[in-house]
Amino acid sequence: VPGAVPSGETEAGSNPAEPPPPRSGLSAGDGCGHTLLTPHSGTLSSKNYPGTYPNHTACRWRLRAPPGTSLLLAFGDVDLEPSERCARSSLLLADPQAGTAYGPYCRNAGPAAPLLVTNSSAVTVLFNSTSHRSGRGLLLSYATSQHPGRGEASPRDAETHTPPGLVYCPAGCKDIDGDIWGNPSQGYRDTSVLCKAAVHAGVIADELGGQVTLSREKGITLYESAFANGLHSKRWARGSWGPWLHPAPGPCRLPLSACGDALEVAAFNASSWWYEVDALGQDRAWAAEQAALGAAGHSWAAEPGSEGAWLELDLGTRRNVTGIITKGSSERYDYYVTSYRVSSSRDGKNWRTYRGSGGQEDKVFEGNADSHGEVSNAFIPPIVARYVR
Repeated sequence: VPGAVPSGETEAGSNPAEPPPPRSGLSAGDGCGHTLLTPHSGTLSSKNYPGTYPNHTACRWRLRAPPGTSLLLAFGDVDLEPSERCARSSLLLADPQAGTAYGPYCRNAGPAAPLLVTNSSAVTVLFNSTSHRSGRGLLLSYATSQHPGRGEASPRDAETHTPPGLVYCPAGCKDIDGDIWGNPSQGYRDTSVLCKAAVHAGVIADELGGQVTLSREKGITLYESAFANGLHSKRWARGSWGPWLHPAPGPCRLPLSACGDALEVAAFNASSWWYEVDALGQDRAWAAEQAALGAAGHSWAAEPGSEGAWLELDLGTRRNVTGIITKGSSERYDYYVTSYRVSSSRDGKNWRTYRGSGGQEDKVFEGNADSHGEVSNAFIPPIVARYVR
């Protein structure tokens, strides 16, 4: 689960329903912060990062890549209080297959290079702290030798004016520290956290990571903020050169516009709709047809008090659906949907709930926080269906 705090040890690719192994030989306490581990990439950090990490804590992460591949680790930040031989706080990486270890690392004895290329498919990451006064802690990411990128992106690398080309973004970038400026239709400032912006743009899924193609174009004078894929970008009112993010491979710039534009809806249906009686005693039907984005007047609304309400879109034929944009009712009515699930069907009879890239459980999409702003959510992988609910 993105943002989950493990109880001490987390294993990439393990069954989340299984309890973690005993924390044998580790100090009391919990030094694990944001952690998202997959067999192909992931991101991990110490507790409270980028704030000061706690005293007397420990954490161990076991990273495992598919057989026949090796792990590549990117040090996003290692800021542990300096001490002789890193006795107060330390980061140690153990390669059991090669019988080697890297570290211990701390502020006065940091890694020699930002990227560590191992010859092993399994690495154990050990972090511990004693009493200390300062330090942000650690932020690491990893990928495997199997990924197709020409360069690896650590979770904070996008602040460094990354040149055009291919970059591989690890899973777990969504919840790391750092701001993004812009939106999918305008592009992003060059100071945006790159991989986080790629999640915001719907180019990659945070739970899997993936390859991103970059191109640099002249920026605009005003980057409007936008809420998309669970992330809110900030408004920026000064132009500059900035990156465009593209899925890789492929020529599409934006999954919600340039890769097919808005799909035509042949018919709308709903579980129910509200018949409002206005001040003059006249009926106003908040019917399913009113659900089209940009429809004049009020929107669709389910009958008050109804449970399990749904809205259904008939696309007329099977289509490739790459995302959805939602909006509230209107400025007059402060109604909006804060979260929702998506189901699809090819025949209108057999339905499948969307589970996203992870595929472990039904995905709950983050919706609107007000009645006037638009919110985008990408489907990665896309939905192939005629009917969408």
